[in-house]
Order: sequence, then C-alpha cells, then structure tokens
Amino acid sequence: MKSTKLLMMALFFGTALAAPLANASTGFNLGANIAKTTTSGYGNSSDFGFTAGYDLNQSLGLEVGYESLMGYEMTMWSVSGLGRYQLTNHIHLLGRLGLAHWTESPTGRHNASGTNPLLGLGLSYGLTPAMSIRTEYQFVPNSGGLGTSLDTLLIGINYRF
Repeated sequence: MKSTKLLMMALFFGTALAAPLANASTGFNLGANIAKTTTSGYGNSSDFGFTAGYDLNQSLGLEVGYESLMGYEMTMWSVSGLGRYQLTNHIHLLGRLGLAHWTESPTGRHNASGTNPLLGLGLSYGLTPAMSIRTEYQFVPNSGGLGTSLDTLLIGINYRF
C-alpha cells in the first residue's frame, strides 16, 4: 500500500514537472540579418550576418552568430544565451547575453582582434509557427583592444525546424 502511494506521488510530480517541457518549442533554428553598426570616431558600417541556434525551451535558447562589419573591415563571431518573454501570441521580447570575438582584417585600421561581452535587446514577431522576424539592438562595449563600442541595430528572419 505504501509503495503504491509513493508510485502515485512520483507519477503525479513527474508529470507536473514534465508538462511545461512537453509544450515547449525546442529545436534548431537558422537566421539571417542585415544591420547597421555605429561607433564614435569610426563612422557607420552596413553589415550582414547569420545565426544558428537551439531552443532549450520556449523561453531560453543558445545561439552562435557570424557578422560581417563591412565598413570596419571586421568580422565577429558570437555565442550567447537568448531569453524570450511572450508578450502576445505572436510577439516576444528578446534579451541576449554572450561573448563576441571580433577580428579586424589585415588591411583594417588596427589589425587587431579580441573578445568582448555582447548584450542585446529586441522583439520578434512570429509569422508562422516556424518562421519569425526580429529586430534587435546589440551592444559590444569598448574593452579588450576594441578601441570603441559597437552599437548595432539589426533586422532579421529566423526559421525553426
């Protein structure tokens, strides 16, 4: 009798804890974006980039990104956690925290490279269950030899599969 109660309690709590994960959106996603980056003293840059990610659940994902900052002759790879908070059925608030590794080309102004924190805030709009568009502000602070902060405003499209 006691073992039956323990088994029933284990099933109840196991189901209660697993239920949110069963309805979570998990899986891989790919994205592409265009952007404009500004800095103090170095002007503006038109950029493009790509992302690949994995959604751990409907609120948290991991992303790897590549960005070509053409006006600065620089490339940037990033890895970050991406938090999502649902505002409506189609709109999510996004928050990003990660690291960006940037490399200036040999013909660039400083021929330097480094790794800096990456912060972001944005919105996404779900067009379909698999496809969304997003706009995001990303900030890479001036540290580690970068020489200036990078302020990027991007718009992109993501596909979840």
